[in-house]
Formats: sequence, structure tokens, C-alpha cells
Amino acid sequence: MALQNTNPWVVDSGASTHMTSTDGILHTRLPPSHSFITIGNGHNLPVSCRGTSSLDTSASQFTLNNVLVVPSLVQNLLSVRQFTRDNNCSIKFDALGFSVKDIPTRRVMLRCNSSGDLYTITPDAATATTHANLAVSSTIWHHRLGHPGHATIDILRNNSSISWNKVGHKLCHSCQLGKHVRLPFSSSTSYSTTPFEIVHCDVWTSPVASISGSRYYLVILDDFSHFCWTFPLAHKSEVHKHITHFCNFVQTQFGLSVKSIKADNGTEFVNRTLTDLFSARGIHLRSHAHTLRLKTARLNASFAL
Repeated sequence: MALQNTNPWVVDSGASTHMTSTDGILHTRLPPSHSFITIGNGHNLPVSCRGTSSLDTSASQFTLNNVLVVPSLVQNLLSVRQFTRDNNCSIKFDALGFSVKDIPTRRVMLRCNSSGDLYTITPDAATATTHANLAVSSTIWHHRLGHPGHATIDILRNNSSISWNKVGHKLCHSCQLGKHVRLPFSSSTSYSTTPFEIVHCDVWTSPVASISGSRYYLVILDDFSHFCWTFPLAHKSEVHKHITHFCNFVQTQFGLSVKSIKADNGTEFVNRTLTDLFSARGIHLRSHAHTLRLKTARLNASFAL
């Protein structure tokens, strides 16, 4: 604190205004509005002048208006009423000391512990409080505030509501469990003994077009090997062309035939062109929307990563 006397401020709920024994802390000096003050024993003490000052800590700066200079005072008195009114804050007293909290943000701006019989503000108390508040990491604030997102933590720090001196990057296990939007995938009922016995097909729509203009992707998954092929599409009508090429590729490169294809009932799979192809090659089209959704969801999740 920027005090030019050695006496600490004593927080007094009975004082009607701030009082000090020296004018060395005043920023402005004015004639006194009262010639004397009345103390608890009924005696009157003369007032030499009045003015404005400030209470500066390493965390916050507080305004002290209407400070009366009373040379015969033994202690500097800080009026609770005047202090909370001028700084838009609240003061909470407890057995160890008191806390000054900002009303709009609910942020603790000052914490002072006192060992004596009075609630005093000392430079050492203010400095120690600031270091104690900073000696935390962002991970600790994440746990204290109910596991908010990183954007929320950053907003609170920018608003000076919280502070830390260490950034934590540890993945929060509680957030992973608490923010699941769906249950784990159930076990697949598909069973195949050879490659290409069952082939899963689905069309995925991309929210952003690729450089080449592709907005759709045909995903083909072999049930036996779980090997995946992906074909970019400009239009869904290109699905039949890629499935025809895929069947020819399997026949040439592996000496095998696609026996059955699982897909949904979309028109990109149920149409005259693919129906004729499946009939000519003896491929069985199996519609199993539930199983396909599960497998497609896994693929979409892997693409998103």
C-alpha cells in the first residue's frame, strides 16, 4: 500500500467517514467540513483538513473519499459504509479476518487476516493474499468452477474474475464421462468368414466442400477385414459408378467376388442401375439401417479426428 505513515488502517463499521492522523496520504487537500469529531467517550477531537486518497494493493486500487485528518488519532480508521459505497464492493468478516469482494463480478479483491483484536489492513497481508490467489493453475479453476470449457475459463480470466500463474493441459477424465451425448456402441451382429462376404456402404455428407468441389463421400467397409475405402463425390448420382469399379477391382486384384452389400434404403443405392448390376453379378443387397448407422458413425468419428 502507498501509505506514508506506519499506522495500518483499522476497518471500523462505526465510523461515519475515513479518518487518519496525518495528511501525508492525501492526494487532494481541502478545508475541513467539520471542525471536530466525536469519539466513543464523548470527547471531541479537532479536524485539521480533509481530502481524497487511495488504498493501493498489488491486486486492486480502492478509492478513499472524504478522508478527515485528525492529528490526535492513534489509529487510522477505515469507514465500512464509506468504503463499500465508493468502491461498489462488500466486506465479509470472519474469525480470521475479512474479505473485500467486488459486487458485479463477485471476485475477491482483497483478503486480510489479522491476529489481533481488530480488523486491520497491512501491506504484508495484501501482498501475501495476492500471491496465494495466483499460485494456482487453470486446471484447479476448471475443477472449482464445475468443469466449464476452456473458452469460459479464458473469458473469466480476461474479466479479471480469476487468475493463475500456471496453465494446465491435462485432459479431464470427468468431462469425458460427464459430457457424453450417447451411450457406447453396442456389439455388432454382423458375422463374416471371408473377405468381401459382407460389404457395408454409406454416403457421408461433408459440411465443407473440398478443393475439387466434392461434397459427398462414399464409404465402403469390408466386414471381415474392417478395411475401408473412401471415394469423393460431387453428386450422389456417382455412387453406382464407384460401386461398379469397386466390384471390378475386387475381382481383379483379389480374385474374389462381393457377395452381399449392406446399405440403407437411400435412392443412391436403391435404383435401376445398381439393381441390374447386383442381379447380373449375383450380389445380395441387404438393408440393415441399425447396423449400418453404427458402423458409419464410427467411420464419421474417425474422419472427424
